[in-house]
Amino acid sequence: MKKLIISLLILSTVLLCGCNDTDNSINVEQPEKIATGDQIFSAKNENAVEESDNVNGMRFTLTLAEFTEKYNEIARKTDGILAINKEKWKVNGDIKTDTNGVEIRYYYYDETDTNFTATVEVQTGKILNIGCGTTMSNFVAQDENSSNSDKILKKSAIMAAAVCQFPTDSLDVLQDIFYRTTFDSSNSFWYQGFIFTLSTQENKSDSEKSVMLLRVFPVKDELKDEWKVTDYEAYAASVPVATE
Repeated sequence: MKKLIISLLILSTVLLCGCNDTDNSINVEQPEKIATGDQIFSAKNENAVEESDNVNGMRFTLTLAEFTEKYNEIARKTDGILAINKEKWKVNGDIKTDTNGVEIRYYYYDETDTNFTATVEVQTGKILNIGCGTTMSNFVAQDENSSNSDKILKKSAIMAAAVCQFPTDSLDVLQDIFYRTTFDSSNSFWYQGFIFTLSTQENKSDSEKSVMLLRVFPVKDELKDEWKVTDYEAYAASVPVATE
């Protein structure tokens, strides 16, 4: 588990700003619950983010403790998802400085098969980005009754709903966004001012140790165009509706 944490933290630090261009496609089944066209709404909470001098120009308004509280509020209403303990967040390494001179610190939360990672501004204590990660072998594993990918995508959706302060009825939409980052056509989406992205790190000597990290973070609007990130609402509108 220690090696998993280190690998996920490397992904969160190397890819703090911007989105990677590599093919991160992961073949998993569509989640049991998925967003439909009429569920894709514009419900941005203007109080969820604020401007910052950091490299992405924005930060969340929540601290890790506040995020944990909101995450647990949603988790308790969601089948199969356990609450987390704010005391179990751990610091990783020393204080770093981003390219704009803003001091940041990395944190992780260690669970049995998945981990959370977070980048936090030192001065404000507020979150810059947050992710949910695991090994790719664990993500694609399934049994007769359930699949791990469905649970991890759901957990990631709760994470995003909490930190972005979306209403709880947004979970299907957020889960759908993360699910679609596993396609080879696009590993990043822009939705309501936030970047949703999948990052992976392949272990060529042992594929069982290859890792993945589903993250969300706010950015200035102009970075969406600069990074050429796909607009999720436009993308979803172009996807043919499935027929029985």
